[in-house]
Amino acid sequence: MTNEQIEVRVWAAIVLSLTFILVSSVSFILFGVMFVEHDMERIAPIDQAFLGILKDVMLLCIGAIGGVVGRKGLSTALEQKNASST
Repeated sequence: MTNEQIEVRVWAAIVLSLTFILVSSVSFILFGVMFVEHDMERIAPIDQAFLGILKDVMLLCIGAIGGVVGRKGLSTALEQKNASST
C-alpha cells in the first residue's frame, strides 16, 4: 500500500471511532432523559456532573470530527485544483 492509502485508512478509522463515541453518548443521554425517573424540581449534583462530562466529550468529538474531515477535504480540494490547473 502507498502512504496515501495508509493515511486515508487511518483517518477513516479515527473519524468512525469518534463518530461512534458521539452517537453512543447522545444515545445514552436520550435514554437517561426518557426512561430514567427523575425528580422534576431539581437534578442531583452527581447527575449534573455526569451531564457536564458527557457534554464535554460530545463537544470534543464534534470538534475533532470537523477538524479531521475539514483537513482531509481541504487537502483534496487543493490537489484537485492543482491537477486541473496543469
